[in-house]
Amino acid sequence: MRDQGRLVEWFDDQGYGFIQPDDLSKSRVFLHIKDFAQRGPRPIVGCALDYVVIVDERGRFRAKQVAYLKASQTKNTRQTSQLVSKPHPSLHPITIVIGVYVLFLLVAIGLRALPSWLLLYSLLINALCYWQYAQDKSAAQQNLRRVPEQTLHLFSLLGGWPAAWFAQQKLRHKTQKQPFRQIYFATIVLNIILLCMVIVFFPKFIH
Repeated sequence: MRDQGRLVEWFDDQGYGFIQPDDLSKSRVFLHIKDFAQRGPRPIVGCALDYVVIVDERGRFRAKQVAYLKASQTKNTRQTSQLVSKPHPSLHPITIVIGVYVLFLLVAIGLRALPSWLLLYSLLINALCYWQYAQDKSAAQQNLRRVPEQTLHLFSLLGGWPAAWFAQQKLRHKTQKQPFRQIYFATIVLNIILLCMVIVFFPKFIH
């Protein structure tokens, strides 16, 4: 299926970037320089593109048979140009969940339903989780040894999933790989379930 969008992020030294479709409800699409249908000038952020969307072996939405568009050929030009020049912030449901989760931890610790050291643990595990994502992002850009996905999921399961979410959004990392995202959301559910089980079934353990 062909689609149109604008290049919103481009790493010229690495030869890849991301396209935001004109339909803003759609996820961003990965683009590699070799996926252009014909050789031409190097792409720049803001250029309008026409492409075929596929799901690659890594589970990402990827552009193929990419071609440049003239201004007269683009759809929703004003809407997408605003996205490139000034991204429109939106409150994702996960952000709300994180806010509720943090509030729950603070209230539970204040009521002594959870031990006070858990606050320090949460700060530490989230800092380490964000750092792991940053290391993996840097390794991916430099073609170095990557951080195993199992390690990233383990940090999320152990309580670092809020930092994992912000790292994914801030670093634009692991946002397109569907199998990874599904496991990540599963770690959120499991972490919350485990926390509730500790409070309900092991009250002596936490005091």
